[in-house]
Amino acid sequence: MKKIMKKFEIFLLIFLISGCTISIGTKKQRPSQRRKYTYHIVRKGENLFRISKYYYDGKTTQEIKDGIERIRKANKMKDYNIKVGQKLLIPGTSKHQPSYALLPPAEVEKLPVEKKPIIKEKLLLWPVEGKIICNFGDFGNKGIDLLVPPGSKVYAVMDGKVVCVTFTQKYGETLIIEHRDNLFTVYAHDFNIHVREGEKVKKGQIVGKIKTGSKKRYLHFEIRKSGKPVNPLYYLPKKEK
Repeated sequence: MKKIMKKFEIFLLIFLISGCTISIGTKKQRPSQRRKYTYHIVRKGENLFRISKYYYDGKTTQEIKDGIERIRKANKMKDYNIKVGQKLLIPGTSKHQPSYALLPPAEVEKLPVEKKPIIKEKLLLWPVEGKIICNFGDFGNKGIDLLVPPGSKVYAVMDGKVVCVTFTQKYGETLIIEHRDNLFTVYAHDFNIHVREGEKVKKGQIVGKIKTGSKKRYLHFEIRKSGKPVNPLYYLPKKEK
């Protein structure tokens, strides 16, 4: 029973983050020995990233991007733009188009009123060094946003296990790590992920790196308890002034 509840909590968390594709009531297609391709009719809100993730089961951002290039090449696409109703040839797969649009699930939960910390000691590390530009609760923010120098390393704040590596329309590259006591941390936006789903990570381990370039970069960071967002500043060490 505990294992079932644990799986349900992870499922719910991914649903709320709007990061990973969730398929309900669909059957896994059996590989076809004859057919090595399929077709996909673009629905409203879909993009190449999520189409690639569905048809090629990409586990990392790079694997999904490789799938995108396969689709672009097969359809002789000059850019990454697709239109509603467009018919795409999807090579190298026997999967059929699902009955639902390939979109992130909508977030429906509200920010909770937190009365006490979820852990007594400040056991966490800062995921990256940077200046807070948006606090928890501001404009509906479910975490904090940190302005960071391009190329900065991103660290796991506690020991844990990677449960989701994906790309969301809201934040881009998104990483979710499960820790003890139904605690989850979320790292997103402007960084390249260096770990895979199912991988165990240690506190202080590098899990990604902020993208380079001349534009300003920031990291979105969340802490969630059983799927509900809590203020990270209650659990991160105070910064020295």
